[in-house]
Amino acid sequence: MGTTDGRRLRSRDSKRKIVSAMLELVREGQIAPTAEEVAQRADVGLRTVFRRFKDMESLYAEMSVAISEQVAPIINEALSHDEWWRNFAQLVERRLRVYEVIMPYRVAAQVLKFQSDILYNRHLEIVRDERERLMSVLPAFLLEDRPLIEALQAVLSFDMWNQLRSDQKLSARAAGDVVNKILSGLLSETHSDYSSS
Repeated sequence: MGTTDGRRLRSRDSKRKIVSAMLELVREGQIAPTAEEVAQRADVGLRTVFRRFKDMESLYAEMSVAISEQVAPIINEALSHDEWWRNFAQLVERRLRVYEVIMPYRVAAQVLKFQSDILYNRHLEIVRDERERLMSVLPAFLLEDRPLIEALQAVLSFDMWNQLRSDQKLSARAAGDVVNKILSGLLSETHSDYSSS
């Protein structure tokens, strides 16, 4: 019994080290670390990597779960206002905070999603969840305005955030100011209170 428990603990520990190594490498800017690089960073043998994960795709899946767990407390925190535009502002602030945490991983996933069914399906799930959360805070009269909904979705997309942060080289604060300026313009005709919230 003790031997089995010890083996299970070692297995769990090496799996955790491998996932952590993968996360570190991607955070440092390596879009697609090799199994050899992951093994070296985790300080385990290459065979151990493939004993714990049957292929690199399953390792990406585990990485995705680890990132989701990391940002879940931010995403799932209850919105705390009675007015919809204050909840909307809270949702925007949280989403941009999450984008900052997940940015290197999301960039890697964007590049690799067409090579991996797991990453592609995870991408679709994230986009669907982001859209549902956006729709859930908007009042019924805004939900009828389809072009507005699509514009809000585009402005609050990771692609927009990545454009501002990576391509336009803006700081997180400056990028947030840009996003909020666009949102204020979009919502000014329907609710002037958002721009002053």
